[in-house]
Amino acid sequence: MWQVMLFLALALCLFTTVIISALATAVALRRLKARGVTQAVRDDGPETHLDKSATPTMGGIAIIPTIVFLGLLFAYNAGLLGPRMYLVIAATVAYAVVGLIDDTTKARADKPTGWRARYKIATELLLAVLFVAALIHISSETDWQWHTGLLWLWAPLAVFVLVGGSNSVNLTDGLDGLAAGLSCICALAMTVILWLYGDAQMALVAAVVAGAAAGFLWFNIHPARIFMGDIGSLGLGAALSAIAIAAKIELLFALIAAVFVWETLSVIIQVAYFKRTGGKRVFKMAPFHHHLELCGWAEPTVVVRLWLVGGICALIAIVIGTVASL
Repeated sequence: MWQVMLFLALALCLFTTVIISALATAVALRRLKARGVTQAVRDDGPETHLDKSATPTMGGIAIIPTIVFLGLLFAYNAGLLGPRMYLVIAATVAYAVVGLIDDTTKARADKPTGWRARYKIATELLLAVLFVAALIHISSETDWQWHTGLLWLWAPLAVFVLVGGSNSVNLTDGLDGLAAGLSCICALAMTVILWLYGDAQMALVAAVVAGAAAGFLWFNIHPARIFMGDIGSLGLGAALSAIAIAAKIELLFALIAAVFVWETLSVIIQVAYFKRTGGKRVFKMAPFHHHLELCGWAEPTVVVRLWLVGGICALIAIVIGTVASL
């Protein structure tokens, strides 16, 4: 009976978050337009993207506060506030701030590349180490059991998941609705899996993340009226990764986020092959979604098909999670 009640509560949280996120995005869109905060488009990207330079960006200022406010509010009302909740929210905000600095750098200096990669990655690594260290520190305060015998292996893996996960969403955020839609799919799958596992606290946060991404998607779907910017992509990526780490479903998360993983791998493969061969390329352009565009696929086609792949991977992960919970 409690599982049914939890499911209904999660569904209500999800539905409410979708509405509030959409309203917050509408307000943000109006204000960003008034301030002239528009997208900085890389000149080495597909030519079809040049007309996106007039589209408002930094829509993450609607997504992240929605996750923080509603996540804490719903958790408080449900009696689910606790150390893990605070740490997941803190990681989301911290990475969103990194994204905000990146977005601000792009806007002020008119540099599509934004903050220097070395500084950004160093900051993200530091934040990830602090997050993992804090989780280890609070483990005795919860009923969640750590694999203490493998802590030496788990800790660097968790750091890698948080840094890699946040940046994978950032790399994937290149087409209208792609990153937001995939984030929603990932968060929904995690909500179902954590519901099956009985982890109400993390399931609630995942439901809020799914709702926030879905509400933003209303305005971000092709043709996008607003982009989430690095504040949104890094924040969303951090939220998804932090939930997976805190709920100890990192391996399932790799499958749930398979499209994000592949998008990141396509960049790594492209750069490594380019350097090794003195200028040759594996893909026409990286990340992979740009390769598909240059192969002649229309932008909406690329987005929907990658959503489908992401959905299939998420369903497989749910099946595995269901079997594991029996």
